[in-house]
Amino acid sequence: MKRSIRAIATAVCAVVLTSGAAFAQDGAGETESKLMVGFKSGFNLADMRTATDVGYFTENGGNGKNFAPQIHVFGRYNFTKWVGAELELGWVQNAFTTFTNTETTYRTNNFQANALVNVRIPVLSVYHPRFYIGPSYNYNAYVYSRQTGSAYGYNFDQTFEVTNDFSPHDFGVIVGTGLQFDVKFATLLLDARYRHGLSKAIRTRGNSVNSVAPLSNASGISDVAFMVGLGFSL
Repeated sequence: MKRSIRAIATAVCAVVLTSGAAFAQDGAGETESKLMVGFKSGFNLADMRTATDVGYFTENGGNGKNFAPQIHVFGRYNFTKWVGAELELGWVQNAFTTFTNTETTYRTNNFQANALVNVRIPVLSVYHPRFYIGPSYNYNAYVYSRQTGSAYGYNFDQTFEVTNDFSPHDFGVIVGTGLQFDVKFATLLLDARYRHGLSKAIRTRGNSVNSVAPLSNASGISDVAFMVGLGFSL
């Protein structure tokens, strides 16, 4: 967790420094539309961090990261050609696998809202590289698990709803980067981001975590995502 906090603090400092350099160069002749709306779609690779993990890139006791889809709509207001504010609303599924005497894959289905500061990196490029950071909120609407294994000489493959064993609210922070360039009718967007979940993902009942063992009440969800999208200037 300390490493993650240091990484987030470093990213915030980078935004401040980049914004200062951008404002110093603003008004150099190139203009950009004040308002853009559009959509992004892609996939993420999620990780359920356990109590001993410090972040997404930590090996954690055999837990498996899985691919899952996500899609967002967004609106961006550019205060200058260098700095803007972006609101994203979307649906995100996270998936991860635990291994005990059985193999269990969990899939959380979240409604997500993100408020991002979007900074154009001041380099000479037709691809308009950008950096962004901001808070993120997930409402976890539905979770199901698929459990496979064998017992008493029989193989089994069964699915359970485990929504009540997961917390419905997850607050986090997003740090990302991307490219954008104009096509004939829109702006093509390429997006790579890391979301660090700050909330405890598992809901306990007394000292039990019920059907989601070996996950603990200290577990949290983070993911790395890649998306492609289109933006339309208004």
